[in-house]
Amino acid sequence: MKRRDILAGLAGLGAAAACAGPASAAEKKTKPFRIYMALYRGWEECAQGFKDYFTNQNIPVELIVRDAAQDKSKLPEFVAEAKSLGVDLVFTWGTTVTQEMLGTFDTVDPTKHITHIPAVFAIVSQPVGSKVVPSLKSSGRNITGTSYLVPMETQANLIQSYHPITRLGMVYNPLEKNSLVAIDELTALGGQMNFTLTAVPVDVVEGKPSVSSIPAKVAQVKQDGVDFLYIPPDTFLNVNRDTLTQAALDQMLPSFAAAENPVVNSKAMFGGVYRYYTVGQLTAYMAEQILVHKKAPADIPIEPPKRLTLIINMPVVRQLGFYPPMNLLGLAEINDLDAKP
Repeated sequence: MKRRDILAGLAGLGAAAACAGPASAAEKKTKPFRIYMALYRGWEECAQGFKDYFTNQNIPVELIVRDAAQDKSKLPEFVAEAKSLGVDLVFTWGTTVTQEMLGTFDTVDPTKHITHIPAVFAIVSQPVGSKVVPSLKSSGRNITGTSYLVPMETQANLIQSYHPITRLGMVYNPLEKNSLVAIDELTALGGQMNFTLTAVPVDVVEGKPSVSSIPAKVAQVKQDGVDFLYIPPDTFLNVNRDTLTQAALDQMLPSFAAAENPVVNSKAMFGGVYRYYTVGQLTAYMAEQILVHKKAPADIPIEPPKRLTLIINMPVVRQLGFYPPMNLLGLAEINDLDAKP
């Protein structure tokens, strides 16, 4: 792929939050806005970006932070608590938290979900595919938020620009909705871009995905002759990213990550991502529109940041001996310190 084509494909993808100026003195309030933050796997870069935005914009907020620690059974308690506290806004992190606390657009229930309190969501990779919203133009209800997954066509183009492929492999959690949506999208794209997808689920034992099955599944897709391993956005795979990416290295299989952690903090070779921190800042910008400027959430489109980050994990590249073309290298952020094999 030519450099100008890559640049054209990446153009227009960055953060509206970067253009936001500080709130005017008239818009500031001395009593802080109370925001209920429902997390799923602890405090991380997106949550920090969300918090920092209000600090940088001099908007007083009180953050009430709760972490489900990957236990969705806690989420109904969070819904009840947010309602009882009468907070000004609810922030939900991730697809599971968002679906459980805000409901899908076709199953929302005021007795089970947050409806009267405005809400913003972040780190939802497929807002439409997971039925959080019917359209990115409007949620049609009292919520809005950000998408953090780079469009699948762009991801596929990035892989093809690193090295043309005919077979793409994917090991996935069959209990994760985002992975199932990714399979459908990649299968459809493969028909258009002349590659086939080999998707292999990890084992499910006693209702939970099995970590110990990951290496064998990676070996299976390698035996099927795939050119690249695609790592979808998935909490289970993210938590166990070292097992997954090490298995790919053991098979001498290059890997592409749809989210930043596998390539920044583990051993995925390459990624095209929206940074979590930037997603958090953009989500906070949307919250500002609701809290300070009194915009209705349904009037705020669901958007990703406007600029993606290409990350190449050079220690992994060197171990595989699989170097990127110079035109792609010139666009990328080089990770040469972290996640050494």
